[in-house]
Amino acid sequence: MKYKKELGIGLGILLVLSLFVVLSNSNTPDTKTADEDSRITIIDSLGREVTLDKPAERIACTHYSVDEILKAVGAWNRVVARDGYISDENFYPGLDEIPAICPPKNPMDINYEKTVEVRPDVLILPKFEWYDTTDEIINTFEPDIPVVFVDTLNPDSFCDTVQIIGKIVGNEDEAQEFIDFYSGIYDPIVTKTSQLAPEERLNVFYKAFSDNPEQIKTYGKEMPGGNELFEAAGGRNIAGNLPFAYAEVDNEWVLEQDIDAIVVMCWDKRYPETFGYTVQDPELALEGAQEIREEIMEQDVFAHTDAVKNEKVYLLHNELLSTPRHVIAIAYMAKWFYPDMFPDLDPEALHQEYLSRFMNTDYDLSDAGLFAYPA
Repeated sequence: MKYKKELGIGLGILLVLSLFVVLSNSNTPDTKTADEDSRITIIDSLGREVTLDKPAERIACTHYSVDEILKAVGAWNRVVARDGYISDENFYPGLDEIPAICPPKNPMDINYEKTVEVRPDVLILPKFEWYDTTDEIINTFEPDIPVVFVDTLNPDSFCDTVQIIGKIVGNEDEAQEFIDFYSGIYDPIVTKTSQLAPEERLNVFYKAFSDNPEQIKTYGKEMPGGNELFEAAGGRNIAGNLPFAYAEVDNEWVLEQDIDAIVVMCWDKRYPETFGYTVQDPELALEGAQEIREEIMEQDVFAHTDAVKNEKVYLLHNELLSTPRHVIAIAYMAKWFYPDMFPDLDPEALHQEYLSRFMNTDYDLSDAGLFAYPA
């Protein structure tokens, strides 16, 4: 009897201990499940599946359009390596403390050693496939550093890009707010311009940046957004079928074209007293824009065009075309091309809202240089 009693007590103690272990384990997080829940998988603009273990806390990027999206979705403070183009501390606080890992004009020419040194959780690059270093970049960094390519310049896929970046940084609500703002401008414009018959669309020549003003460069079919920007505004890029992204075209070819409007990219580094947020004298900026426009209209290659005869020659600051602000450029072009269709569209007011809401800057466009002319 004594043996049975002791055995019963022992079994009772064992049962209590087992129950305690079960209850303790039930309160312990499943580490594997938690790790799996924090993982992020996206499909980038090259169609590649990329997985991060968790939202990125340390981000490297190589193009100013990516910088700007990161700022807009509230993740600029996580950037540990950047492109070499941006220089505005008002836009990008702490800029000088963040190393540049590529030169200003080539986001695919990456300093590999410097990038590895900053230990990023992810490297985000623009989808510029005309450079031949895409595979080299992927093979150099992965699997240690995930590489994500995004299409920041094409309005047709821009909102998808913002969603991808919002997911990478874990700021999906902020990304959706930015998408709503963008779509609130883009969708109403395209709803109207999509109703235009082909013969109603303006034939637009886009004069892209060149080191020599006499040199005629433009965007062809391989440039992301090179056609879509103009189509959204109701135009047709007359170079849109040429087999390149960005290149010089012969004057003879231009002379053969039927050009209804000319849009000129004006780089603020060339015209620092005319274009940009830091211009000190708005009146002088206006005079500078008038001179630039007259010089374009007087060039022999353009003088014969209906664009010049009808004074449909327009200037746009380069950053309105090569950043998320391209939606503001679309608004300006739609207003220029079809003023009767968009009587209430106010691109400058939209630009100011963008700066205040998403860039958190104190820039006042009424005291700045030009971004579009005539405005």
